[in-house]
Amino acid sequence: MFFLASPFILSAQQVATLSLNEGWEFSQMNTNQWYGAEVPGSVQRDLARHNVLPDPFYGTNEEKIQWVEDENWDFRKTFTITADQLQYDDARLFFEGLDTHADVFLNGSRILQSENMFIGHKVPVKQLLKEGENQLYIRFYSPVQRMMPARATFGYDYPAGNDHKEEKLSIYNRKAPYHFGWDWGIRIVQMGIWKPVSLNFHNDARIEDYHVKQTSVTAQSAKIENQIEIHSLADAPVQAVATVTY
Repeated sequence: MFFLASPFILSAQQVATLSLNEGWEFSQMNTNQWYGAEVPGSVQRDLARHNVLPDPFYGTNEEKIQWVEDENWDFRKTFTITADQLQYDDARLFFEGLDTHADVFLNGSRILQSENMFIGHKVPVKQLLKEGENQLYIRFYSPVQRMMPARATFGYDYPAGNDHKEEKLSIYNRKAPYHFGWDWGIRIVQMGIWKPVSLNFHNDARIEDYHVKQTSVTAQSAKIENQIEIHSLADAPVQAVATVTY
């Protein structure tokens, strides 16, 4: 395990993080029936929590929850931004994981299209934020309906023995294949915000990326190379110091 620290970048005055995991609501598209959502989570888990769905693991209830995967689902949340937060040089929304096909809107402007549950998204949003109340809105599209055109294009089904339905769609989604069923599990094609969401503020510079590579190893020692990418937010060159501690 390693820790990256930079006196220039990571002081309390230079970085601030606002968690956006709390206060979400979700609704089946066009129904205007809103329920509280847990983030991280999924549509199916929240529907079961609100007793809209039965326990999918009991009896033959797997059959009774399949309608969810054919629908689109909306998520919304309001959050407050202060004047001090607007003074930061940079503000980025960080979605660590969206499952899977989604459009994301901030204050009415689309800022992101997601097609892959396995990757995170960092979106610059400073110009869209305003002092006071701000709104995030996410529309998740049915992964089943979204992939039907891809299947029709090929005209035949690729092997996907895990998929519990006639249309083998799991291979067309950048999504966990076991959601479509497996020999050890039921089919729950989930949708939703499955990893944390945060809003990150920076001044002057930020750590954009880092990579640790083992270059050699013996019974006595190992040699490790650290590569750190630091992005300057200033118009002029700046000097930054990064300290790596093991």
